[in-house]
Amino acid sequence: MPVVDHTVLRDFGRSLYEAAGVPDDQAAIVTDHLVDSNLFGHDSHGMIHTPGYLGGIRAGTAKPVGDLKFVRNTPASAVIDADGGLGIVVARRAMEMAVDRAHEHTLGAVAVHSASHIGRLGAYPCDAAERDCVGVIMLNGGARCTAPFGGTAKRLPPNPIALAAPRHGGRPLMLDITTSMVALGKATMRRVRGEDMPEGWFIDGEGTPVTDPAKANDPDVAMLPLGGPMGYKGYGLAVMIDAIAGGLSWAGCSAASPTRGGSGFLSLAIRIESFIDPDEY
Repeated sequence: MPVVDHTVLRDFGRSLYEAAGVPDDQAAIVTDHLVDSNLFGHDSHGMIHTPGYLGGIRAGTAKPVGDLKFVRNTPASAVIDADGGLGIVVARRAMEMAVDRAHEHTLGAVAVHSASHIGRLGAYPCDAAERDCVGVIMLNGGARCTAPFGGTAKRLPPNPIALAAPRHGGRPLMLDITTSMVALGKATMRRVRGEDMPEGWFIDGEGTPVTDPAKANDPDVAMLPLGGPMGYKGYGLAVMIDAIAGGLSWAGCSAASPTRGGSGFLSLAIRIESFIDPDEY
């Protein structure tokens, strides 16, 4: 695959989004998020998404973020209808608002529905950690691609979760995982690179392992939950994220006909100083 310097990618990406009508500050936020994902080694969440994002803007299913619509708002929490706003921009704002609330009230929580794709979850809780908070984000979103434990049919999205905590003298500790074996984009990258998938990622309707990445989106092929054949813990975590992130965000939980698209996220921030001095922590 070609190697392009990240500074070139940043300039190119920003120009593309600005040409599509995205304000320059939002074009920079989206592009930097995607390029940083490439630099972190997650090409599945990097600039490969730009054609899809631009296509969404052209089709009207994604759009620049204006004034956010609050459907519920309290001193410590909020529910936001993003109305198709660029997910990366909305998710960044949601975590900022959660941290602002946490600094005032110890805990801050902002739930969002109807945003477009929010990219790599691990970026957002790190923003909270940089402001002396523990950050958490969970998403019931993405295509329904994962089988329940013991099953073979697609029933749940990857339902990722990411957490971060500040660390003295260094970058935050951070965990960013899907509750499926991998993010669906990992199969896309295998296909693009002409590589097979390992056994244990996908199965067909008979439970037989599928290693051809071109078949990952076939209707009778499903991803296994985190843990593979013994993925009851990954399945259980996926169901709870579906209930919490989907339920609290008003997006609705995963179903054949989700309430509001079945893609919502919850950003949480916990102010460390309410429990212990940040330096001692």
